[in-house]
Amino acid sequence: MSQVPAVDGAVRIRLLGPVRYVSARGDVSRPGAPGPQAVLAALALSAGTLVTVDELVDGLYDDHPPASARRVVVNYVHRLRTHLEREDGAEPGGEGRGAVIATTADGYVLRLPREQVDALRFGEFTARARRHAEAGGPAAAGACLEEALAMWQGPALAGLPGPFAQAWRRTLGEQRASALELRLEMLLACGRHAEAVPDIVQALKAYPYREQLHGALMLALYRSGRGAEALAAYDRARRVLADDLGIGTGPALRELHAAILAGDQALLLPPADGGRDAAAPPDVPGTQEPAQLPPVPSDFTGRHEQVSTLVAALTAGRPHAVAVITGMGGVGKTALALRAAHAVAGSYPGGQLYASLRAPDGTPGEPAGILAGFLTALGVPGERIPVSLADRAALFRTLLARRAVLVVLDNATTVAQVEPLLPGAGRCAVLITARSLTAMPATVTVPLKGLGADDAVELVGRIAGIRRIEEEPDAVAALAATCGSLPLALRAAGARLAARPAWSVAALLERLSDQARLLSELRVGDATVEAVFEMSFAQLSAPHAGAFLALSIPHCTEFGVQAAAAVLRMPERDAEHTLEALVDAALLEAGAPGRYHFHDLVGAYAREKARTSLSASERREVVRNAVDFLCAGVVAAVVASQPLAGPLTADLHPRRTVNVDVGSGRDAVLWIRRVLPELTAVVEQAAVSGDAESVALAVDVLVLVPCFEEVLPLGQLAGAATALVPAALAHCGESVVGTAYYAAGVALKKHLSPGSLRRSREYLLKAVEIFGEAPRPADGPRPFLAVLFALAMLAQIDVQLEDFASARGHAQRSVALAAATGDQSLVARRSTVLLQVEVQDPGRRTDLAAIGARCRELARVFTRGEDVKWLIRVMMTEADSLSYGGDHAAAARLYQRALERARATDHVRNETECRFRLAGALLATGEAEAAVGHAREAVAVARLTQEHQLMAGSQQALGEALRAVGRTAEADGHLARAAELYREMRLRGPADAVTP
Repeated sequence: MSQVPAVDGAVRIRLLGPVRYVSARGDVSRPGAPGPQAVLAALALSAGTLVTVDELVDGLYDDHPPASARRVVVNYVHRLRTHLEREDGAEPGGEGRGAVIATTADGYVLRLPREQVDALRFGEFTARARRHAEAGGPAAAGACLEEALAMWQGPALAGLPGPFAQAWRRTLGEQRASALELRLEMLLACGRHAEAVPDIVQALKAYPYREQLHGALMLALYRSGRGAEALAAYDRARRVLADDLGIGTGPALRELHAAILAGDQALLLPPADGGRDAAAPPDVPGTQEPAQLPPVPSDFTGRHEQVSTLVAALTAGRPHAVAVITGMGGVGKTALALRAAHAVAGSYPGGQLYASLRAPDGTPGEPAGILAGFLTALGVPGERIPVSLADRAALFRTLLARRAVLVVLDNATTVAQVEPLLPGAGRCAVLITARSLTAMPATVTVPLKGLGADDAVELVGRIAGIRRIEEEPDAVAALAATCGSLPLALRAAGARLAARPAWSVAALLERLSDQARLLSELRVGDATVEAVFEMSFAQLSAPHAGAFLALSIPHCTEFGVQAAAAVLRMPERDAEHTLEALVDAALLEAGAPGRYHFHDLVGAYAREKARTSLSASERREVVRNAVDFLCAGVVAAVVASQPLAGPLTADLHPRRTVNVDVGSGRDAVLWIRRVLPELTAVVEQAAVSGDAESVALAVDVLVLVPCFEEVLPLGQLAGAATALVPAALAHCGESVVGTAYYAAGVALKKHLSPGSLRRSREYLLKAVEIFGEAPRPADGPRPFLAVLFALAMLAQIDVQLEDFASARGHAQRSVALAAATGDQSLVARRSTVLLQVEVQDPGRRTDLAAIGARCRELARVFTRGEDVKWLIRVMMTEADSLSYGGDHAAAARLYQRALERARATDHVRNETECRFRLAGALLATGEAEAAVGHAREAVAVARLTQEHQLMAGSQQALGEALRAVGRTAEADGHLARAAELYREMRLRGPADAVTP
């Protein structure tokens, strides 16, 4: 412990170097470990202001703080209090009026004046220095800066962990560099050229890429009579920038180099008034320092990373700094801009100007009128304000020529609107908010999205009261999600709750669940979320407005350019231009390249507006186009990836969309996996559309999707598929109705609901009844294939129901139908189903060895036809025959080979089945630990399939394997889950015999 030097004066907390606490007696100590130090730093940098526990947690940890993070913060504060009290000789345990760290409802406040924190004092000294420089006092400015820079004792917040410390290290470091540059500038302004040279050389060692320092060195050397060295300094600067960064020198440095080469005498001495122009133009009166920033909203929440980015950009000392915040209406751009502007205001002693560039009615404000307001704020009498826009802009820039002013332009519309409002002085900075301002050159652009989940909940709590969060945490989280985490919507919801203390959060959530009234419920006084969106919509051209409405109608969470082109019935290039225009208007959001989506609330607004603005026939046409596109895409995916693509797609004819690009092979499978949620939602729309063509197209879609059963959770389609059946009965002919029954049967077979297996059987039998048990191929591919596949699936269902006689009959009829085509690959597939029935039937009629031999014959057929899916299935069937015959080691080897093929082709369904059967075979050979590993993997992969049968088999295999290795408690849990799944399927599963 040491005594504080007298120069530190009132400083109690040092952050400009290793973190240290200075007691009232002057003793210097380290306040604990790095964690508590980081908390003290966060409190000190907001001295006198509340810092919430959540903000401290965010500052200590990256994206995923531990569950104990809040307790850790509380513990750190307790340890800090103990240390500070001990150092100051206070009574321990104090949290009352005299405590240095005071507790509030939401967090903590450090009760120290700002001047007792060296980092804050540093900022005040540098701001004072800039004011001296503005007033023409370079000597006084230099003295302030020397005192400010003397506070530094190493890198700021040295050794502290966490994103808060990292961001502030960067910010304070930039402020230090900027102050150093200004001090050297003041030395030159005072004529102390030779004295400045060694200081500039030393500064360049720390900051080799700052061109302003290189320019200062050149100027100092030139003014000291060392012109050749000044030119050599330029060459060194050019090499450093080129070699290390791959860039050339900037225009200012090149101009200085040219002036030195020309022996420009004007460079030899600073201006007579110490670096300022003589005065403002004779016709312009003296200026005043405006302070126009509105207050930051008191409920401002989160945005720590964005604030840090903006502060760093606006305090880095870069000339002509421009920061732009973009985002949709209501996302909180203005609040963030004000938070950042207030944070950096001390770096702009010339004042702060603020203007909204949008009139109350939503029309763009005129730059001339805004400039008139700025000139008035700068002290120009009304009668002296020029008439023309160009003259006003010129006068505005003249007044700011030697000042450091922050200009905040809120709600900008276009670059043309902004350009006349930009100051010309390099020390001025501009902070702009806009829905979109893509062509604006900027130091940094911060695209703003909704708040994070935790911050959204916190904002509701700040407005409605923390009690709401404590009493109904789940409902508040759901409310925040319903509001799309949009700050304006969250404020509206919080305000409604605050004004209605008798309402529960759940009650408001129920009101918001009605899409028709969602937006009307979200209002704060006269301001509504709907009005904000309406303002953006009103700026659209007629074609873009129509596209905006049409794109909202299909229930798609995301869509690409191809889909949009199909819905809008326009070429893809035009569709992409339209989508990008809607993104620029902040009415559509861009995701991955070529992918777009609506914000939840914008989508709700668009759909409600489409309901009132478009006719019913127009809305039906959009749905029809969307289904047609999906049908064309699924057909293309089947053609690109399925061996039997020809017969499967022969009877399907998308009416409008052609040449949907889904890629080939694996890419086609990935395409259909990606669009499955949208496909499901749009098919449901088609089912209630009342449009016969949409229903028929939707049936065509669902009849093909089962081609991808190995990689898709087909159970997700059950609701849509069953809804299509009554729609087909009401609007379509017998062929479509029969196909709808078939598609519903397939989806229900995979669905996770009690009784779905028996309902699937009923639908498949109805399809067979409609088309007949033995349709001929000549009758058309639709009835023939529907019955062929329905019989095979009925056989599989009957095996699960343990009705082996019925299963065998269905499988045999399926084989006979396939044989009528003469297609050997089709016969081989149906024969595999029959072998699966035989091998699992305890009263099987075929010898196991004969079953195995037949499996090997079929495997050769599938290998020749490159039919991987059925090759894996027949290999598993042969392995089953070995396992039932007692040769578990050979079965395990064959299951392993099948597993390798399934994994190589992403066949998650086959992989799951292979793994849990392999686990059973390994368990039978005594390899229990290996069985546990494969069974555990089976459980994990089974979740992707969402099929009860596979999940139950995997859980059972894992439970039995865990029992074998003595982990009984864990085993019982998995066996109980397996039994529960079998009961939900209303099946008597094997797990019934082994559950505890």
